[in-house]
Amino acid sequence: MYSIRTIGLVSVLASAVLSQAQEVTTVTATPADVKPTVSDLPVSGNTVTDLHLRPLFTTTIRLPEAVTSIAVGAPTLFEVEHSDQEPRLVFVKPSTKESATSNLVIALRSGQVINMRLLSDGNGGNMPVDFVVNYRPPQSFLIGSSDAVVHSVETGKDEKPRTIPVIDQALKAQSEIATPDWVGGLAKDERNPDGAAAGKPLVAALGNVREKGDEMLVAYSVLNTTNHWIEVLPPQVELNSPNLDGDKKKNKKKREILAEEVPITDYRLNVSRLAPGERADGAVEFARPGFKQSKDRLLLQLATASAVDTPLLMAVPFVAPGR
Repeated sequence: MYSIRTIGLVSVLASAVLSQAQEVTTVTATPADVKPTVSDLPVSGNTVTDLHLRPLFTTTIRLPEAVTSIAVGAPTLFEVEHSDQEPRLVFVKPSTKESATSNLVIALRSGQVINMRLLSDGNGGNMPVDFVVNYRPPQSFLIGSSDAVVHSVETGKDEKPRTIPVIDQALKAQSEIATPDWVGGLAKDERNPDGAAAGKPLVAALGNVREKGDEMLVAYSVLNTTNHWIEVLPPQVELNSPNLDGDKKKNKKKREILAEEVPITDYRLNVSRLAPGERADGAVEFARPGFKQSKDRLLLQLATASAVDTPLLMAVPFVAPGR
């Protein structure tokens, strides 16, 4: 016969085994209720992302660049890990089986900051659990439309539109003129101020002339009239002052030309080597002299590498036309 002590011991052992079996059953049943999700999100410092967590599970956050620092609002409720060996990964999991809420801040090497709200429903929750969250640059999600990408990035950063320089605007406007008013420089029966004939390889057209404070901006076009390739040189500007003093008949061949070169601050030329019949457009910006005499002329010099001594001269208005 079994003693009462023996029967009591067997009952205790049976109760313990039954209790352990119940605990194992409860733990193994929990993972079956988890609905894992993998998310792809754009990096944005203007939004807060909800991160759904569950006890006994770790969530992986993958960033597009190295993480410099992390901060969690309630470190006793959530464990956050980051290692220099994996600089682009952050691991998060709840430290309690009860429901909990906190926030997580991740700073990236570029200065971008990611804000997340940590949500854990505890063991009794039934919400999907974020297993993996991939953060990517915004443009990687808009491959189909490059215009949309540029607009999205500029709007997100609240940047001002890029200002196009006035000289580039003048060049663009000149290049859009289909048929400029081509001329050969000075009139056919008129000699250059230095007595030489006007240059032949080029014809030119003077475009818009405008003022920019103490400077002037002149747009122009040139056309290759030869049957061979030519190279167009950068433009020059001079203030030309013919010296007509003395006996004109005796000193006709000895007239002096007083030319003062005008400093050029900037210029544009969309092409320098021209094929036969090809056109080039340009714009030049220079400091306008403060005054001139009545016979002085402001001249735009356009020359080629093979005929630099006979430039084509275009008279530029000393005062820009009013609009």
